[in-house]
Amino acid sequence: MPPIRRLSCADAGSAMPEQECRTPRIRWWLLLLPLALLLASVSVIGSAAELPKIIYVRPVPNNDDVLLQQGSSGVSNAAKLYRLQASTLESQPTRAGRQQQLDNAVQQGAAIVVVMGIEFKEILDKVARQAPQIRFLILEHCIDNAASNITCITFRENEASYLAGMQAALASGSGKIGLIGASNTALRQKNGIAFANGARAAKPTITVHEPLWVEGPQPFNDPPRAEALTKTMLGDGVDVIWAAAAGSNSGVFKALTPQSRAKAIGSGVNQCIQAPGRVLDNVEVHADTAIILAVGLLANGSTAPRFDFGLKEGAVALTALGLDAAYSECEILRQRPLLLKLRETSSAIVSGKLKID
Repeated sequence: MPPIRRLSCADAGSAMPEQECRTPRIRWWLLLLPLALLLASVSVIGSAAELPKIIYVRPVPNNDDVLLQQGSSGVSNAAKLYRLQASTLESQPTRAGRQQQLDNAVQQGAAIVVVMGIEFKEILDKVARQAPQIRFLILEHCIDNAASNITCITFRENEASYLAGMQAALASGSGKIGLIGASNTALRQKNGIAFANGARAAKPTITVHEPLWVEGPQPFNDPPRAEALTKTMLGDGVDVIWAAAAGSNSGVFKALTPQSRAKAIGSGVNQCIQAPGRVLDNVEVHADTAIILAVGLLANGSTAPRFDFGLKEGAVALTALGLDAAYSECEILRQRPLLLKLRETSSAIVSGKLKID
């Protein structure tokens, strides 16, 4: 099997200085992608069957889960950039179904296997130890004492959470803000703390409501429960709510009636278009960007057990600070002084001047 082809600065035809080309920038690969595709089309080294394989194993069949869809696009674009052959295996939503597809990925001769979801945490290590020739990437859910061929991708979501807290505090008229999350996990608690710290840094007198959690059997897809929690928070005088409950967020938006005059900050992807006039901004997670960066590091020989990506690498972001913010329909774009403050703080985090714990 031929080795994974590395895409160097010379390959990309970059006009950037060498040091900048090698340093991950916010979604810089989007600028390189068209040229990389052109290079791939004119310099064929072998048939597709001879290219190393990168296989994405989904924890469930294809659905409208945005993060899982980002996994597909990230693997596809990484394959185009690094001359790999990409494919996706959809698992039945059972432990046995996921185990079967991991085994299938090994049998198909994958060079890299990408998985996303806590569902793989219990079964990936054994598979990896039985296939030491394969590199495994798992997003967010790191495994203690994992096999040496497993790399965990984590996100510094607390950086964007801090910015969301600043935004909520500065946009609040009542002086009360809150967070509605899906499930009360250690990661979500960390993001909640960062949200509160950012709020208090921007406005020391702000009141941060105790977080409310959807929980239950479907915390990421229970809009009625999220709607009920939102009404509770509105009754307590909160007028800016960070909706960090994935598919449950539609319930938050539904509860934000014109009479309440309250606003939300969405999460995951741009949700401003889902509830025009009710969503200020969003904390975005770009799993596709993270996968592309991780595959690039593997292609350049990295065997690190963990890659950690944040604002600097473009793996997390606020919608309003992105390149396509003007088309986002986010309400915060009407408040330019606030946007300037957020941009300055984001730059301080990226440069290392401001540390977010």
